[in-house]
Amino acid sequence: MSVAPLVKRVHHTAVCVQDFDAMREFLVAFLGFETEGEISSRSETELATVVGLPGTHIRWGLYRCDTHRIELFKYFEPAGKSAPPAQCDTGFTHLAFEVSDVRAAYDRSVEAGYTPFSTPQSMRGGLSHVFYLEGPEGLVVEFMQFHKEQTP
Repeated sequence: MSVAPLVKRVHHTAVCVQDFDAMREFLVAFLGFETEGEISSRSETELATVVGLPGTHIRWGLYRCDTHRIELFKYFEPAGKSAPPAQCDTGFTHLAFEVSDVRAAYDRSVEAGYTPFSTPQSMRGGLSHVFYLEGPEGLVVEFMQFHKEQTP
């Protein structure tokens, strides 16, 4: 038994943050997401039931880039852990964007004050060029540019 026949598309990825404003600024001003909705204080019973955390009180936002959305949560209650996972930890580790010019994305990232892990690297025999950077609260973002496969 599978839910695959019922799935229409991926709708969003959720990120829990401590500094909502910094992450919102990163998504909207730096990455170009559009704001679909924001609620500064949510504590409805249904929300607490859905997330499985009695007494939930959050700040919420939904931001869209093309067909994908990032849902932001800032939990006022209950308080959660604030240490971000490392790339080798189990669970979701990073958000990836395909770009038209990875070097320009790198340069603009540095100019904006973000810290890349490295310069863009040639991957898989030159099929792509990639770099990761650390955004607010340790959120890791990958930028990748794909190149057409070259024939010998």
